[in-house]
Amino acid sequence: MSEHVKSAPQWPIKVLRALLAVEALAMVAVTVLLIFELLTQPALSVPMSLALIVLAVIGVAFLSAIVVGVGKCQTWTRGAIIVWQVLQTATAVVILQGDMAAGIGWALAFLALAILLLTFHPTVTERLRRR
Repeated sequence: MSEHVKSAPQWPIKVLRALLAVEALAMVAVTVLLIFELLTQPALSVPMSLALIVLAVIGVAFLSAIVVGVGKCQTWTRGAIIVWQVLQTATAVVILQGDMAAGIGWALAFLALAILLLTFHPTVTERLRRR
């Protein structure tokens, strides 16, 4: 590891990892909510509800892998972070176009922006670059 990387501030990586962990925990909550609704509410389509739960579980696994990868400074995580944040921004836009849950839409949008800005921070770029 170069001398520059050793002397660089560590807070951007720590904050990035913490925000990604918050997103992973939020996806866990969404998954639990989807399972709870499937078990307690009548579903229009059980197969579609199950498919949505499977996609939510995949999202949890993906975000969890990113959190671990950032902790180990793996290079693939930058691309994965960017992909997830673009998808999250698209979700925020759809939510903001609706009549309800504007607060959730804005929270998703600001969180995605903060994570994208941290992803391109010089310290993070240096730590996650290909060697």
